[in-house]
Amino acid sequence: MSADEFLAARGKPRQAMQVSEAEAERARGRVPADLIAFWMEHGVGYYADRNYHLCMPFIFDEYLANILDNAPNLRSEDFAAIGYSSLGAIDLWHRKGRHFTLSLDVALLMDLTSRKETDPPPHDLHELYSLAGIDMPENAIELFLEARKAPEDIWNIMMSATSLDAYKFVEDENGRQLLPQLRKVHGPLSEREVYLRENPELANVTTSYRRMKLAELLGRRPGSVHYSFAVEIDGHQDIVDEIIPVV
Repeated sequence: MSADEFLAARGKPRQAMQVSEAEAERARGRVPADLIAFWMEHGVGYYADRNYHLCMPFIFDEYLANILDNAPNLRSEDFAAIGYSSLGAIDLWHRKGRHFTLSLDVALLMDLTSRKETDPPPHDLHELYSLAGIDMPENAIELFLEARKAPEDIWNIMMSATSLDAYKFVEDENGRQLLPQLRKVHGPLSEREVYLRENPELANVTTSYRRMKLAELLGRRPGSVHYSFAVEIDGHQDIVDEIIPVV
């Protein structure tokens, strides 16, 4: 997908803030050049009814440096934040073209690219071809395994993150859409605010959240970061969880 295709599908970011040459220069070499060009032309703003906000990497740089200081195989300078959701999930672009997410409420860092690279072929592969109206080729499994190696497309990531439909599936304990309730109880989000779940013990999910400025949230340090990634063992996907202490 290209930047033009993303723009045609999603439009310009709402209430966008202009990106300066100096800010763009700080991101150069950390994210694809066409994303920087998009920022320069259209700025950074929100999509999906304020459920997703584009951002410049420097907003989260210091926070990432703090929480990943003791990570043996991760360097914070390799990560660049490109956007965050209304529930505090940050999309991170890795310098090597990999996609990570960081959930601020539970300090969970996930390597999503590793999951794609180790996905086993679906058991209903033949059915999927049939539903698409395509005859399944004899080498369908080989084609699937080869497709796992395809590089990440930052515009596909942005398309998924800015889809309003995706946020309709976030539900409370009774199966009702959560985000409309959060807006009703806590008020709509202002610039650089998220809904953060602070008390998971409360039976009512909606009241366990509160509106919080990013500046306040990033001033906190978790005791540790949960790092989750996938590996392939004997053709099977295995999820590995590591604890990274934060000093």
